[in-house]
Amino acid sequence: MRVYRWLAGTILSLVLLIPIIAFSLVASESGSRWVLTQAQKYAPVEFSYSQFNGSLLNEFEFRDFSLEAGTFSYAPEQLKVSWKPFALLSGVLRINSVKSNGGEIRLRAAEQEQSDASETSIQDISIELPIDFNVLKLSIEKTQFFILETPAQSLNINASVRLDTSGSLNIRELQLEHQYMTTTISGRTKLSYPFDSNLNNNTHLHSPDYPELKVKSRIVGNLHKLSTTSELSEGLIGTISAELQDPISDLKWQLTSQWQDNNITPWLASFGADTLNLSFNGTLNGQGGMDHIELEPSISVMVNKQQADIDGNLNYRNNVLALNALNIQPQGDIDGVLTLQGEISSLKANPEINVSATWDEIIYEPNQLTSRNGKLTAQGTIGDLAIYLDNTLTGLLGNDLNLTTEAELTEKSLKLTQWRLSQNDEQVNGNAIIEWKDNLSLAANLTGSFQQQTVDAKVRLRLLDPYLFVDQLEARWGPHSLLANGALSPGSKLNWKLSSADLSTLSDIKGELATEGSINGQLNQSRFDFDIAEFNLKLPDYNAITLNQSVAGSFNYQESTFDVTPVCLNYKGLRKPLCAQLEQQKDSVNFTADASQVPLNLLQAIVLPDSPYTLSGELSLEIDGEFNNQTMRLEKFEGVVNADNSKIQAGEEVITLNQLVLKAKNGAEQDLDISLTAKANELDFDLSGELNIEQLNTNSPISGKVLLSSKSLELLNLFAPQINIGDGNTKAELTIAGKLNDPTASGSMNLSADRIVLLSSGTLITNLEAELTADANVGQFTVSANGTVGQGDVDIKGRFNVLKRVGLLTIKGKDLLILDTPDLLLSASPDVKIELQENLITLTGDLDVPKARITPVELNQAVTESADVNIKNEKKEESLFRTKADITVSLGKSVRVEAMGFSGNLQGQLRISQQPNSAATGNGSIGVVSGDYEIYGQKLAIERGDLLFNGGPLDTPSLNLRVTRNIKGNGASQRPPEIIGARVTGTIEQPELSLFSTPPLPDSTILSYLLFGKPPGNQGDVNNLELQAALLVGGRSTEFLTEGIKSTFDLDEVSLDSETNDVNDTSLYIGKYLSPQLYIKYGIGLLEPTSTFILRYTLSERLLFESTSSTEGQGGDLIYTIEN
Repeated sequence: MRVYRWLAGTILSLVLLIPIIAFSLVASESGSRWVLTQAQKYAPVEFSYSQFNGSLLNEFEFRDFSLEAGTFSYAPEQLKVSWKPFALLSGVLRINSVKSNGGEIRLRAAEQEQSDASETSIQDISIELPIDFNVLKLSIEKTQFFILETPAQSLNINASVRLDTSGSLNIRELQLEHQYMTTTISGRTKLSYPFDSNLNNNTHLHSPDYPELKVKSRIVGNLHKLSTTSELSEGLIGTISAELQDPISDLKWQLTSQWQDNNITPWLASFGADTLNLSFNGTLNGQGGMDHIELEPSISVMVNKQQADIDGNLNYRNNVLALNALNIQPQGDIDGVLTLQGEISSLKANPEINVSATWDEIIYEPNQLTSRNGKLTAQGTIGDLAIYLDNTLTGLLGNDLNLTTEAELTEKSLKLTQWRLSQNDEQVNGNAIIEWKDNLSLAANLTGSFQQQTVDAKVRLRLLDPYLFVDQLEARWGPHSLLANGALSPGSKLNWKLSSADLSTLSDIKGELATEGSINGQLNQSRFDFDIAEFNLKLPDYNAITLNQSVAGSFNYQESTFDVTPVCLNYKGLRKPLCAQLEQQKDSVNFTADASQVPLNLLQAIVLPDSPYTLSGELSLEIDGEFNNQTMRLEKFEGVVNADNSKIQAGEEVITLNQLVLKAKNGAEQDLDISLTAKANELDFDLSGELNIEQLNTNSPISGKVLLSSKSLELLNLFAPQINIGDGNTKAELTIAGKLNDPTASGSMNLSADRIVLLSSGTLITNLEAELTADANVGQFTVSANGTVGQGDVDIKGRFNVLKRVGLLTIKGKDLLILDTPDLLLSASPDVKIELQENLITLTGDLDVPKARITPVELNQAVTESADVNIKNEKKEESLFRTKADITVSLGKSVRVEAMGFSGNLQGQLRISQQPNSAATGNGSIGVVSGDYEIYGQKLAIERGDLLFNGGPLDTPSLNLRVTRNIKGNGASQRPPEIIGARVTGTIEQPELSLFSTPPLPDSTILSYLLFGKPPGNQGDVNNLELQAALLVGGRSTEFLTEGIKSTFDLDEVSLDSETNDVNDTSLYIGKYLSPQLYIKYGIGLLEPTSTFILRYTLSERLLFESTSSTEGQGGDLIYTIEN
């Protein structure tokens, strides 16, 4: 406040003195000097100068001027002032220009003083002046600024301002120019509380150490409410809007910001983090006050080409940072959502962490590695942090894996107290500790079982930079093992040994493998030397494949070069070893390979061990080439692969390829010419092909031709054993064009066959003529085929566009014998269309079935799982295509079914419809024209039988069945009913059975008539035995039911029995031993509502106690067994 009082006093003094002495004292230079000399004595501040020129009445200049005013000092080398004293007459102090050059300006911290309760507060500031101050131009150049304790900064200031009598400051221009920053301010501000302001600011950062940045801002408001908006450009692009309320007494603020695509990698590099490539865009909003901050980000971040979207809420209050559902959703190769929750407290001291990360499913797209139902928690301090991880991994090692980890992180170590990997009923447990107190070291142990193989591993590593010591590395998994020990240090080497007693558990190759070698080098050096001293591969029924000599090589990861001595493999019977060599020097890779008389069956055992075909013969090859890494050009290549007189066998079919040669050679223009020739004389088979690749890259143009001619189709029999093909021929001529990653073909292929039999279905196709043509210009194939199926003619036409994945196929035929097997015969007349639109297949048309015979052989009583059974770890393959259908199926008069006790003719029409990703539905009905149904050895006539489809799923039709039995009188006194039968309604899933008769009879009587043709009653023990026999052996389904119940519920007895001679007392019994001596049995009536409970206890080897309790009575027996 002293400054303000001093300023007001100075202004008042000037107002009074200037009119009096202006002309007498300051009109001359000498008078001006005298005035200045007197002012030095009485002025409230100290000032000095070495030289004065000019007149205080107009223009004057100081040399080495110095001003000291408490915490402020001003000492320019030159100070020039030009002003208009006569403007004072109009109430304005007008200064035309003030120019300060060189020197320094210092602002020091004020000394501590006792607080004065009467000192004026900021709310009391109110400035009013007797005159206006108008500074047209203020210039401070080449001046060093010392602000508090900061180092000196060179700063240039240019300003033009006006301060009126009300204390309102009009800033026409205020420019501050620093060597690293330039800022310009304009606008108006009030110098009295609450300091109403309306200012514009343009700031330009141009430091050589940081990226360039421009900020354009506007500030409007006062100390009650202040609003600001800023636009950023150049180094960062975005807008920021903020509002501050009561910044002096009780600060509250709100912030909204919008950021465009910003690459902040240059900013990170300026702070030394040059390994990160980071960019972001989105919005960041927030609010808060003096004691709390709340932020809501919604941004997209790209880190080293990995993108993630971040949104959620985090806030800071009372020294605690809280994460409220902060969601991180990666994009690109990683898909999923990671949610962070928790808090970090005691931020100003020793932060306490209690944070968790959860996710439902995170997928790494390139290999479909999936982590599901994951949770990662961290609790504790930085020096003592407990970490827990639990998640399920899919796509790594077959079935789902559950991975759990418990760890402790301290300032000196990371200790994995528990590491568990489980799958089904197997698990692998481990623990490890990583220490870095003095040097980095790792100790880990694994034990357990995986895929029914024992797992055991021990690892002990030490890193004494730059030396790596492997004290122990022993890993065993069933028949496989990896051993290593030694060091990567001068005078030492790292020895390793790999072996497998059964390769089939790792791959399709069957056999044994043993190999060992060493590695030599240091971690601070880019070159590593290695050797393979032993290699032994033994396949079943073959001699061992071994190294002819040890292999040595080196690798330099900085120069990306390597070299290796020839790798030569021995095999008993080879005239000379199979050798290959690779060497990279600077920009090129040289490679050679040489082999002769290599058995094809040996190569098949390694490359195609599960192939249904058997190869025999010998192969020889010679390859020599050079590839330039920098130009990506094949500088030299020449190769020949020959397998003349080789044989292919499948079952009893054997084909001899008299000539099989593959050649490749690059030309003068660095292109690559490839040719293939294959001939089989006995089949008049001739295949030749040529392909030219202009450059060795995926976009390289290609051109070529393929010619095929064969007067026999026996080769197709070899590759399609389920098809028997008679005489015929095939011919093809194709032209290849396009690019290596997008080839096209044009031309045609023709096939003629006098007979084709599909063995599994018995389908006979004769006089087949087929043609496939290709048009490379539109990427379309055209299909045309006709022939005879059974006695009917079929015609197939279609087209398919490879590029657009669209196509249409039409099939028309009349009385085609599609199936002809002992249990199935099907004749159909199709008129259907199959349309492909990307991944959607649409099936439309009509299918008439004039004749069919379905007589399946006796079915095995296989147990099928119920609908609520989930098979553990079952892999459900998703179809590549979606299906849409609208097809009408009509059954003719000659469709007969004899199966599962039913015998009759079917007729009807059914329209089948299906939408993509939905179940098929049906409209129509299938009825029984005539037929009967045999149940428990009795034939029942079907008077009416319909399956009704009313737009619901195909597997849930409605039922409308009526069966009757004609009962003949047998001379007995009781007259048989006129009509006896049963109705079945409802649906397949929930059928409803009702019995009827004329005249009406009880259900038990109707059932007895249906099954035996006799009424119930005193029919004797014979009828009771007949009923039991009918129930037990009359239908296989009953046996299947009882056995299925026994196995499902682990029961000891499931049976049908009767305690009396009355058929109505027949019951279903289930029994179970609760202990070796105690047995219980429970029965429920099938025809009458009765129940029975039996308890049997064995007292000794010959004596047992049995108690029976039923709805008809109770009783008990002691049973003693006597053996003869």
